Amino acid sequence: MTNRSGRRTLGASATALLALGLATSETGLATGGDDRSTAPAPVQAGWRPGEAVPIAVHEGVASFAAPNDGGSHELLVVVSSLSREAGPFPVRLSARAVDRATPPERAEASPGRTPTLAPFRPGSEPPRPSAAPEPHRDFHIMVREGDVAGASNYQDVRGTLRAVGERVQVYVAEEDVALVDAATLADAVETFDARVRPVAARTIGLADDADGDGRFTVLFSSWLTRLGGGRHAVDGYVRVTDFDPAYTPPFGDRCDMMHLSTALRAGPQLRTVMAHEYTHAVVFTRKSLHRPAGAGVEEEGWLDEALAHLCEDLHGFTRSNLDYRVSAFLSRPERYRLLVEDYYAADLFRSHGNRGSTYLFLRWCADRYGPDLLTTLVDSDLRGAANLEAATGRRFEDLFREWAFGLYARPDAGPSAAYAGFRGDAADSPWTPAGPRPSRSAVDGEPDVWEAAGTSPHYAVIDCGEAKAVEIRVEGPDAAKLQVTAAILPRTARLALSARAYTAANGELFLRASARERGGSAVRLLALAWEPLTPPADVNRSPLRPGRLDGDGLVAAFGAAAVPADGSLDSLPIRLEGQAHPGPIVLKLLALDADGRPVTAWTTLGDDADLSPSIARRPEDKPSRVRR
Repeated sequence: MTNRSGRRTLGASATALLALGLATSETGLATGGDDRSTAPAPVQAGWRPGEAVPIAVHEGVASFAAPNDGGSHELLVVVSSLSREAGPFPVRLSARAVDRATPPERAEASPGRTPTLAPFRPGSEPPRPSAAPEPHRDFHIMVREGDVAGASNYQDVRGTLRAVGERVQVYVAEEDVALVDAATLADAVETFDARVRPVAARTIGLADDADGDGRFTVLFSSWLTRLGGGRHAVDGYVRVTDFDPAYTPPFGDRCDMMHLSTALRAGPQLRTVMAHEYTHAVVFTRKSLHRPAGAGVEEEGWLDEALAHLCEDLHGFTRSNLDYRVSAFLSRPERYRLLVEDYYAADLFRSHGNRGSTYLFLRWCADRYGPDLLTTLVDSDLRGAANLEAATGRRFEDLFREWAFGLYARPDAGPSAAYAGFRGDAADSPWTPAGPRPSRSAVDGEPDVWEAAGTSPHYAVIDCGEAKAVEIRVEGPDAAKLQVTAAILPRTARLALSARAYTAANGELFLRASARERGGSAVRLLALAWEPLTPPADVNRSPLRPGRLDGDGLVAAFGAAAVPADGSLDSLPIRLEGQAHPGPIVLKLLALDADGRPVTAWTTLGDDADLSPSIARRPEDKPSRVRR
């Protein structure tokens, strides 16, 4: 997170460039592959199974008729809002049987150009520190909500020097010295000197030495556990005004530094937070301070956070700063905006799903354009979508369409962060991303109706039944700037999940679940996962925790390791560990079909009707220059 005493907020990321993977549907697979139906594959009227078809939209309306020929196929329709406004926008999708398909009116393709990517060129190593750090130092933290320009909203904090490394010095707030143990201090020094700074030096560059002392400063303070008058808790942040000499205390401390919470302890989470926050420092100084006077730019919040999370991937410490954010977005993708210029001003300070969206999008872009994309974005004098378009040579709209479709159905890709639940690495991450959750409907059934946030995708899967062809009509306000992509899906396993929760006499919460296969293909069960539909603000210290049942425990609960074709399984009572009440909780049943492709079934326990995100900016909000 980036703290900006007048600017905005930001975050950090881990190693390999993961390929985005196979996708799942609410009751089955949504990826290409062999069609096991007896009917011939429908190749007619401009449609080919598995092929993404970009559909033209006119004044908020899109209409097309896709072939089915009675083949019981499913139709995937990805409906996105590309509006830069927050929304929400009401959208409606209806499906009816018709006698024949027609060639779709395709959205106009835009020409691309060769990407403009600049390889990283390391700078010279700054001089080593020549003097010992001061034993005490004064800092300032904005602890009260209100105007960032109001000095009364800031708290003076006296820092006591507790550890020193080659390129880092660690202070602890005077009143908190007993809260940060020796192991945590040592880990912070070793992580910065041996891991975070060297990786940054050879990939994206170093942050400016704002105070000229040759060392980066870390301040631990318990104020981070109770910011905003006690309403917010964060693990860390960078206040970019600290780096800008134009700002004087309390609005900026003229020091290259990050703030960390005293709740952190030695281990992977501390290391990941430090990597994330240092990335914010690098991005700000390279884009804003390494320019002629008046030419610097400050990166938009969504891209700043995405860069920081992506750099977490370069380190690979842990996914605990990211897994719950990815999972929140995938559980309700239409709720979360991708392009958010300022998270504070948009009142999205603790809306985790937005950050999950930005990471998955930039991860997809980096996988396609290579590691030079990060360097190019950091060093560019552009910001936001314009920055990405200049680097890739593609319009944002085209990148968004390909990403949104590929996130659900990519037969040529392997498992990714969006499908981490299928990789068997749950020990590192209790949250279980299992692909984006779609709505499901049938031909001539009730229309699919939802509210879309700006720059968000919605996934609709339509069971075509025995219809010869299916006509789809999508309607929304013109201001939503709808984008529609459709694809005929193969006939494959279709897994459905239903469940009910109840409280036992001892107060513990239990679950009974039923799994049913409706596609004529057996599936092998992998896991049953549950989590809060909306993760709590302070995820790592909340009593509400995600849970997962797999292996022998899953077999014991359902009495079998597989759901037979057109069969069903009912579970014994399952204790929902980490949940204090019956909802809203999202449940995911993960399985593999006969070809080893992921299949996910979803359901929700509890009422989530009042969970619309805060996606509109409040008039009284002002930007905050904090990066988280």
